[in-house]
Amino acid sequence: MNSIFNQLLNVKNTVLEDARIVDSPLRPEPVLEVRVRPRRGMLRCSRCGRRRHGYDRGGGVRRWRHQDFGCWRVELVAMMPRVDCPRCGVVVASVPWAEPGSRFTRDFEAECAWLMTVANRKTVSGFLHVAWRTAGDIARRVAERVKASMPSPFDGLTAIGVDETSYRKGHTYLTVVVDHERHRVIWAHDGVGGDVFDLFFKALTPEQRASIKIVTGDGARWIDSCVGRWCPNAERVLDGFHIVSWMTGALDKVRKRLWNQARRDGDEKTAKRMRGAKYAVLKNPDDLTGRQSATLGTIRNTDPKGQLYRAWQLKELLRTLLKHPLEQARGELRHWVFLASHSRMPEIVELAKRIRRRRPDILRTIELGYSSARLEAFDNRIKVTIRMAYGFRHVNNLIALVMLRCDGLDIRLPQPTI
Repeated sequence: MNSIFNQLLNVKNTVLEDARIVDSPLRPEPVLEVRVRPRRGMLRCSRCGRRRHGYDRGGGVRRWRHQDFGCWRVELVAMMPRVDCPRCGVVVASVPWAEPGSRFTRDFEAECAWLMTVANRKTVSGFLHVAWRTAGDIARRVAERVKASMPSPFDGLTAIGVDETSYRKGHTYLTVVVDHERHRVIWAHDGVGGDVFDLFFKALTPEQRASIKIVTGDGARWIDSCVGRWCPNAERVLDGFHIVSWMTGALDKVRKRLWNQARRDGDEKTAKRMRGAKYAVLKNPDDLTGRQSATLGTIRNTDPKGQLYRAWQLKELLRTLLKHPLEQARGELRHWVFLASHSRMPEIVELAKRIRRRRPDILRTIELGYSSARLEAFDNRIKVTIRMAYGFRHVNNLIALVMLRCDGLDIRLPQPTI
């Protein structure tokens, strides 16, 4: 019977001593308590991992949450012996079933991490009966273990993209680097700017930096300076996603200006129409709902001086020309700059100056053909993950969840060890 129970626990080098059901008024539910110990001769230092001689039986009993058996919550209970390590001193021994410092077994953490990649926070917390903040700590430990067992994500890089995304109110940003060829996130760090991007290049070997030929991103100068300093032979490319986002930002400024002007003039009908037109003008035409399409048609027929509708047309022209062949796009971009600079809308005129200044980079983007849809999909997936990670105590836990969901790490459910 003990042999079958040992196999169900799915933990190697472990001896089962006892199992009982504990139903205490101090617990919210009954627990299957399994008393275990490491096999003799298997004591290892929890810091260096080397096999060491035992020192004493430790200071008491510790508990680890294990995978449930059916509807029963399972806890492993064991004495924590100490070892005498010549390198680390007298320290607590490691155990075969859990990482040092963790209150959960490796199998439980693997199950939790896998569930976090396919389900929302409510499902994870409800199914596993674990606090969401605790799940964040588990995600960090599992991500570190999996990354340590996989080849370096920095080997063979040829084309990378860098982007910053806000994860908290108050201009708190996360810098993310993606691999265009393998379609995954390879690095993320708290903060934004040249100093943060330098940390990414410092993590690479000279050979890995030399293999990078293309770096995409927005028009930030700190990206240009970092690429020029660390990868002087790489081409700097503006990605289409950010080019279109410049235009949507200017378009929304036009809408807000017209909205505020209508409010000052006491034109409540126009003010209401401008306020409700935000998503109708910012979204792609194919993604509009029936109500938003009707709103766009109303603006076309009643917009004073046609400013908002003309700005929307310029947005669509810029978005579509990025998908055209290079020679066709070259003439269309020149025509777009002419129309925008003569639009008599200060927001669009200012953008036209920026587009004219970065025109060679934009044409290089079209020539190389890096899809903005891919970057937009990455950006949306990261934003969904950030919303999901609300409540984590540390930004490192958020980064770990981003890597689990977007890095292509090999996250699997626990498998029998037999």
